[in-house]
Amino acid sequence: MIIFGTTGIKSTVKSGHFNCPQCEQNKPYRHRKVTQFFTLYFIPLIPLGNKGEYVECGSCKGTFVTRIIDNPSTNRDEFMSIYQKAIRHSMVMMMLADGEIDQNEKVQVLSIINKFGHNDIAMSDLDNLITEVKNENQDVTTYLKRVAPSLNEHGKEIIIKCAISVAASDGNVDQSELDMIAKMSQALDMSASHLKGIINEMTQPDTSFSQN
Repeated sequence: MIIFGTTGIKSTVKSGHFNCPQCEQNKPYRHRKVTQFFTLYFIPLIPLGNKGEYVECGSCKGTFVTRIIDNPSTNRDEFMSIYQKAIRHSMVMMMLADGEIDQNEKVQVLSIINKFGHNDIAMSDLDNLITEVKNENQDVTTYLKRVAPSLNEHGKEIIIKCAISVAASDGNVDQSELDMIAKMSQALDMSASHLKGIINEMTQPDTSFSQN
């Protein structure tokens, strides 16, 4: 049986220091490039092109668009870390998946977004984001496939942890929610073992996560 596929390989284009909007200080960075490779028996053999690039802060591990290197601005609205935006968008998409959003669900999601994010948002911000996401009319896996090349492993893990927290916010996680989380991890190019490790971490006795 011949096993083939594709994978993204990260490399460092350059490094230096920049004004990190998240740390609000001068911090070291790495300019990272993700190259798509054809794999045979899980071995990357043939480069297929550039899949994406991002700037990674060496301190907070946030990832940012590459133009931040040449722009000294620390405007948070303009240069909010990619994974922060991804957290907010993907959590709202999870809420919209069943077509209904109630106030309790919004309160829980807002709490989770602010718990895992660096910059708190208000309920009015969440309402605006819900409207924005509705207008985009995109499902969460399609969205995550698009942003995955601009996320490091830290950012991907945070998104999955948020998803698990949202699913567990009612005290129980059903199979459909686990299936959605699995699809999200696949969209982020995460292995099954990586996802299992995150779930195991989130299901320790000091968490409120449970499964049917």
